[in-house]
Amino acid sequence: MRRSLGAGSRKSVVAIVFIGCLGLSGCGTSAASAAPNWISFANGRLAYGTDAQGNRIPDFSRVGYRNGDAPLPDLPVAATLSPQPSGDDTARIQQAIDHVANSGKPGAVQLTAGAYRLEGTLRISASNVELRGAGSGSNGTKLVAAGKLHTLVTIAGTGSRTSVGSAIPVASSYVPVGADRLDVSDASSLHVGDHVIVQRPQEQSWIHAIGMDKIPPRPDGTPSKQWTPNSGLQFDRTITAVTGKTVQFDVPLTNALESQYTHATVTRYAYPGRISGSGLAHLSADGAAFEQDPAWHDNGYFNSQLVSVDAAQDSWVDDVVADHFGSAFTIGQNALRISLLRTSSLDESVPQDIHAQPAAYTISGQETLVRHCVVTGSNVHAWITQARVPGPNVVSRCTATNTGSRILDAGPHQRWASGTLYDDVTMSPPSGHLQLSDRQWMGSGQGWAGANSVLWNCGTGSYLVENPPTAHNWALGCTGTQDKPPAGHRSGEIASPGKHLLPESLYDEQLAERH
Repeated sequence: MRRSLGAGSRKSVVAIVFIGCLGLSGCGTSAASAAPNWISFANGRLAYGTDAQGNRIPDFSRVGYRNGDAPLPDLPVAATLSPQPSGDDTARIQQAIDHVANSGKPGAVQLTAGAYRLEGTLRISASNVELRGAGSGSNGTKLVAAGKLHTLVTIAGTGSRTSVGSAIPVASSYVPVGADRLDVSDASSLHVGDHVIVQRPQEQSWIHAIGMDKIPPRPDGTPSKQWTPNSGLQFDRTITAVTGKTVQFDVPLTNALESQYTHATVTRYAYPGRISGSGLAHLSADGAAFEQDPAWHDNGYFNSQLVSVDAAQDSWVDDVVADHFGSAFTIGQNALRISLLRTSSLDESVPQDIHAQPAAYTISGQETLVRHCVVTGSNVHAWITQARVPGPNVVSRCTATNTGSRILDAGPHQRWASGTLYDDVTMSPPSGHLQLSDRQWMGSGQGWAGANSVLWNCGTGSYLVENPPTAHNWALGCTGTQDKPPAGHRSGEIASPGKHLLPESLYDEQLAERH
């Protein structure tokens, strides 16, 4: 039975209202003294305030499979396999997957209970195909890693986006965070249903404004890599309305488009190779054998993955447990609307001192939902985003427990990921740490890792939230020690520290109200 993505219970209660206008151009002393109320909850409804430029806390409800508007499908069983006494199972499972894919009909490959040895990678590269086990518990289906370090399962199509027509300049001088519409110079070639990229290049004037062209050197004196102009954020959207030169999209933007800093554009695209409606469900996986590979202890844990999803949309990983994987779940930059539901990454520990820790969950795509997940381990990152990740993305009702004495942290990891919601997550005190901050010289210059992101009702050992120039970050209803920003940095928008707020889950409430 598939579980609905619906919201939790809704209560009629007044929540504390929040103020702030730090870090944005135009938000000077006079603007700050008249700062808006960011969000309130009364009579069973959320109400949003804006700053002087119209920026607001984004609507995060349109993440995951089909934007959260439908439960995961229950694909019919098209092939069934049972364990064999010994040997590598990769080829015979792949043959079954390919058979279902080539049938042209939606279907699942059902693995009965037992252990399946995988020396290679299983590839789901067609739409409407699921690899399904008999359960993730001890009496269910288990994939057992064997051989050299590799990814056990990939869900991915082929190719990349291709532009259709020319890029159309955005005519609006300022499009605020949370907006779902903008003006373009010429909308004659744009139509309802078009798939488009709203691109916000990162140009030198903006890089200078946020100080990422003067990142300090590492503590050992090694120069940091300064940011340089690049393609920036590329929001993958569908047009829902065109009125004159005003274009409306299905999902709000999670970063402002400022004509003083960037030349934003809207471009139609085609992506025939991207698959949809495929998934991995109801099984566990054991990666303990990978830890015996000498390469694992030399940053090889980054190649120790259970599942990677890329070049796919409206797909899922459901009821899956990863045990002893370095980087268990990875969502690639060409993934859109992926749901990871009821997943776990257990015994995720790196014993030795290392320069770069692996992450249990890595998000590079957009409109990703990670829901009801569990992380245990030490010397790892629980949930991270990579560079220039366009939101919204949501990590909701997840827990992370440190089983050792080393680091366990989470948060945007590098170079301006926008619009991530950490919603009602718990990281074991006293060591669990959440941060929305400037990582400065780390990783050769990761700098401002996240912007326009929210910690909502998070329970941690400690948390650090800073406002980047030109953007906001929020920590609302969080418990744990509130770390102070370093000298010269400004605190983010903090409210109700030490006391959770209602609604318990911002994601649940936003989804319920939209429905």
